[in-house]
Amino acid sequence: MRDPKQKAVDTMVFEDALQDGLCERLHQAVKALGSERLKNNGSYSTTFWYPRGTEPRNIAENAAVELLKLVDPPEECIGMEWWLGRLGYGKKLGFHFDRDLALKSKTGESVFPIYASVLYLNDFPTSPTIVLDQELGPDGKTKIPETPEFGMSVPAVHNHYVVFPGTLYHGVVPDPSKPKTEDTPPDLRMTLLVNYCHRRPLPPICNDYDGTVFSSLRDA
Repeated sequence: MRDPKQKAVDTMVFEDALQDGLCERLHQAVKALGSERLKNNGSYSTTFWYPRGTEPRNIAENAAVELLKLVDPPEECIGMEWWLGRLGYGKKLGFHFDRDLALKSKTGESVFPIYASVLYLNDFPTSPTIVLDQELGPDGKTKIPETPEFGMSVPAVHNHYVVFPGTLYHGVVPDPSKPKTEDTPPDLRMTLLVNYCHRRPLPPICNDYDGTVFSSLRDA
Protein backbone atom coordinates (compact mmCIF):
# COMPACT_ATOMS: atom_id res chain seq x y z
CA MET A 1 0.00 0.00 0.00
CA ARG A 2 1.58 3.26 -1.11
CA ASP A 3 -1.04 5.90 -0.37
CA PRO A 4 -0.59 7.57 3.03
CA LYS A 5 -3.41 7.59 5.55
CA GLN A 6 -3.99 11.08 6.92
CA LYS A 7 -4.15 11.05 10.71
CA ALA A 8 -4.43 13.53 13.57
CA VAL A 9 -1.75 16.16 14.15
CA ASP A 10 -0.79 16.19 10.46
CA THR A 11 0.77 12.73 10.61
CA MET A 12 1.06 10.18 7.79
CA VAL A 13 1.46 6.41 8.07
CA PHE A 14 2.68 4.34 5.12
CA GLU A 15 2.12 0.58 5.13
CA ASP A 16 4.57 -1.72 3.31
CA ALA A 17 6.97 1.19 3.07
CA LEU A 18 9.93 -0.82 1.73
CA GLN A 19 9.81 -3.47 -0.98
CA ASP A 20 11.71 -6.66 -1.86
CA GLY A 21 12.50 -7.72 1.69
CA LEU A 22 14.63 -4.62 2.36
CA CYS A 23 12.92 -3.95 5.70
CA GLU A 24 13.56 -7.51 6.91
CA ARG A 25 17.20 -7.42 5.81
CA LEU A 26 17.63 -4.14 7.67
CA HIS A 27 15.95 -5.68 10.71
CA GLN A 28 18.40 -8.59 10.67
CA ALA A 29 21.36 -6.22 10.29
CA VAL A 30 20.22 -4.18 13.29
CA LYS A 31 19.56 -7.37 15.28
CA ALA A 32 23.13 -8.49 14.51
CA LEU A 33 24.45 -5.43 16.36
CA GLY A 34 23.65 -7.13 19.65
CA SER A 35 24.28 -4.75 22.55
CA GLU A 36 26.51 -2.32 20.63
CA ARG A 37 25.75 1.24 21.81
CA LEU A 38 22.72 0.15 23.82
CA LYS A 39 24.06 1.43 27.15
CA ASN A 40 22.73 4.82 28.28
CA ASN A 41 20.55 5.09 25.16
CA GLY A 42 23.69 5.33 23.02
CA SER A 43 21.76 4.00 20.04
CA TYR A 44 19.66 7.18 20.07
CA SER A 45 22.57 9.59 20.54
CA THR A 46 24.68 8.13 17.70
CA THR A 47 23.36 9.74 14.51
CA PHE A 48 24.63 9.94 10.94
CA TRP A 49 24.32 12.35 8.04
CA TYR A 50 23.26 11.23 4.57
CA PRO A 51 23.49 14.01 1.95
CA ARG A 52 20.55 13.93 -0.44
CA GLY A 53 21.41 12.49 -3.85
CA THR A 54 24.64 10.74 -2.81
CA GLU A 55 25.56 7.06 -2.92
CA PRO A 56 24.30 5.05 0.10
CA ARG A 57 27.05 3.65 2.33
CA ASN A 58 25.06 0.95 4.12
CA ILE A 59 21.69 -0.78 4.22
CA ALA A 60 20.15 1.91 6.46
CA GLU A 61 20.96 4.55 3.85
CA ASN A 62 19.63 2.25 1.12
CA ALA A 63 16.36 2.26 3.05
CA ALA A 64 16.54 6.04 3.50
CA VAL A 65 16.75 6.48 -0.28
CA GLU A 66 13.53 4.49 -0.72
CA LEU A 67 11.78 6.32 2.11
CA LEU A 68 12.76 9.65 0.57
CA LYS A 69 10.64 8.75 -2.46
CA LEU A 70 7.58 8.32 -0.22
CA VAL A 71 8.05 11.55 1.70
CA ASP A 72 9.11 13.70 -1.26
CA PRO A 73 10.33 16.60 0.92
CA PRO A 74 10.81 20.10 -0.53
CA GLU A 75 14.04 21.11 -2.27
CA GLU A 76 15.21 22.84 0.89
CA CYS A 77 15.80 19.37 2.34
CA ILE A 78 19.52 18.85 1.71
CA GLY A 79 19.85 15.54 3.52
CA MET A 80 18.72 13.18 6.24
CA GLU A 81 19.94 12.60 9.77
CA TRP A 82 19.37 8.96 10.64
CA TRP A 83 19.89 6.71 13.63
CA LEU A 84 18.71 3.44 15.14
CA GLY A 85 16.08 3.03 17.84
CA ARG A 86 16.36 -0.01 20.09
CA LEU A 87 14.26 -0.48 23.22
CA GLY A 88 13.62 -3.49 25.39
CA TYR A 89 10.19 -4.62 26.59
CA GLY A 90 8.67 -2.05 28.97
CA LYS A 91 11.29 0.60 28.20
CA LYS A 92 10.13 4.09 27.31
CA LEU A 93 11.65 6.93 25.33
CA GLY A 94 10.73 10.13 27.12
CA PHE A 95 8.79 12.83 25.30
CA HIS A 96 11.11 15.18 23.43
CA PHE A 97 11.60 17.45 20.45
CA ASP A 98 13.95 16.38 17.67
CA ARG A 99 16.49 19.16 17.17
CA ASP A 100 20.17 19.75 16.59
CA LEU A 101 21.35 18.87 20.09
CA ALA A 102 24.98 19.92 19.49
CA LEU A 103 23.84 23.35 18.27
CA LYS A 104 21.47 23.67 21.24
CA SER A 105 24.32 22.90 23.63
CA LYS A 106 26.69 25.30 21.87
CA THR A 107 24.47 28.33 21.23
CA GLY A 108 21.12 27.68 22.90
CA GLU A 109 19.38 27.82 19.51
CA SER A 110 16.76 25.20 18.64
CA VAL A 111 16.68 24.07 15.00
CA PHE A 112 14.17 21.40 14.05
CA PRO A 113 14.00 19.07 11.05
CA ILE A 114 11.41 19.60 8.33
CA TYR A 115 9.97 16.16 9.03
CA ALA A 116 10.67 13.48 11.62
CA SER A 117 9.93 9.84 10.85
CA VAL A 118 10.05 6.30 12.20
CA LEU A 119 10.33 3.05 10.22
CA TYR A 120 9.35 0.03 12.34
CA LEU A 121 11.60 -2.96 11.69
CA ASN A 122 9.61 -5.47 13.73
CA ASP A 123 6.24 -5.89 15.42
CA PHE A 124 6.28 -4.62 18.99
CA PRO A 125 2.66 -3.89 19.93
CA THR A 126 3.35 -3.05 23.58
CA SER A 127 5.31 0.13 22.77
CA PRO A 128 3.62 2.60 20.40
CA THR A 129 4.99 5.96 19.32
CA ILE A 130 2.93 8.87 20.69
CA VAL A 131 2.87 12.12 18.70
CA LEU A 132 1.27 15.19 20.31
CA ASP A 133 0.20 18.52 18.81
CA GLN A 134 2.61 20.51 21.01
CA GLU A 135 5.50 22.63 19.74
CA LEU A 136 8.31 24.36 21.62
CA GLY A 137 7.56 27.94 22.67
CA PRO A 138 9.78 30.94 21.76
CA ASP A 139 11.40 30.82 25.21
CA GLY A 140 12.77 27.35 24.45
CA LYS A 141 11.13 25.90 27.56
CA THR A 142 7.35 26.05 27.40
CA LYS A 143 5.17 23.99 25.07
CA ILE A 144 2.37 25.35 22.88
CA PRO A 145 -0.37 24.52 23.63
CA GLU A 146 0.49 24.04 27.28
CA THR A 147 -1.73 20.94 27.39
CA PRO A 148 -1.99 18.79 24.25
CA GLU A 149 -5.35 18.93 22.47
CA PHE A 150 -4.71 16.17 19.95
CA GLY A 151 -2.43 13.20 19.74
CA MET A 152 -1.83 10.00 17.85
CA SER A 153 -0.68 6.58 19.00
CA VAL A 154 1.21 4.70 16.27
CA PRO A 155 1.73 0.98 16.92
CA ALA A 156 5.07 -0.57 16.05
CA VAL A 157 4.20 -2.76 13.04
CA HIS A 158 6.83 -4.31 10.77
CA ASN A 159 7.49 -2.15 7.67
CA HIS A 160 5.07 0.61 8.67
CA TYR A 161 6.46 4.13 8.39
CA VAL A 162 5.17 7.19 10.24
CA VAL A 163 6.06 10.75 9.17
CA PHE A 164 5.17 13.94 11.04
CA PRO A 165 6.28 17.59 11.25
CA GLY A 166 9.71 17.85 12.86
CA THR A 167 8.53 20.42 15.40
CA LEU A 168 6.12 18.08 17.23
CA TYR A 169 6.54 16.64 20.73
CA HIS A 170 6.73 12.83 20.75
CA GLY A 171 7.98 9.77 22.59
CA VAL A 172 7.56 6.03 23.16
CA VAL A 173 5.23 4.99 25.97
CA PRO A 174 4.80 1.29 26.88
CA ASP A 175 1.15 0.23 27.03
CA PRO A 176 0.43 -1.08 30.55
CA SER A 177 -2.70 -2.84 29.28
CA LYS A 178 -0.50 -5.24 27.30
CA PRO A 179 1.55 -7.22 29.85
CA LYS A 180 4.39 -9.47 28.82
CA THR A 181 3.16 -12.89 27.67
CA GLU A 182 4.47 -15.87 25.74
CA ASP A 183 3.54 -13.98 22.57
CA THR A 184 5.61 -10.90 23.46
CA PRO A 185 8.37 -10.45 20.85
CA PRO A 186 11.73 -11.70 22.18
CA ASP A 187 13.67 -9.06 20.25
CA LEU A 188 14.22 -5.44 21.05
CA ARG A 189 11.82 -2.89 19.59
CA MET A 190 13.85 -1.89 16.52
CA THR A 191 13.39 1.19 14.36
CA LEU A 192 15.16 3.32 11.80
CA LEU A 193 14.61 7.00 12.53
CA VAL A 194 15.07 9.59 9.79
CA ASN A 195 14.92 13.38 10.06
CA TYR A 196 14.62 15.39 6.84
CA CYS A 197 16.73 18.50 7.30
CA HIS A 198 17.32 21.90 5.68
CA ARG A 199 20.77 22.08 7.31
CA ARG A 200 23.21 19.51 8.61
CA PRO A 201 23.18 18.93 12.39
CA LEU A 202 26.51 19.55 14.07
CA PRO A 203 29.05 16.98 15.30
CA PRO A 204 29.96 15.36 17.63
CA ILE A 205 26.45 13.89 17.71
CA CYS A 206 25.76 13.75 13.96
CA ASN A 207 28.63 12.27 11.92
CA ASP A 208 29.40 10.72 8.55
CA TYR A 209 29.02 6.94 8.55
CA ASP A 210 32.41 5.27 8.05
CA GLY A 211 31.66 1.74 9.26
CA THR A 212 33.64 1.96 12.50
CA VAL A 213 30.37 1.55 14.44
CA PHE A 214 27.35 -0.51 13.45
CA SER A 215 29.46 -2.46 10.94
CA SER A 216 26.69 -4.98 10.27
CA LEU A 217 24.80 -2.22 8.45
CA ARG A 218 27.73 -1.84 6.08
CA ASP A 219 28.09 -5.56 5.56
CA ALA A 220 24.39 -6.36 5.01
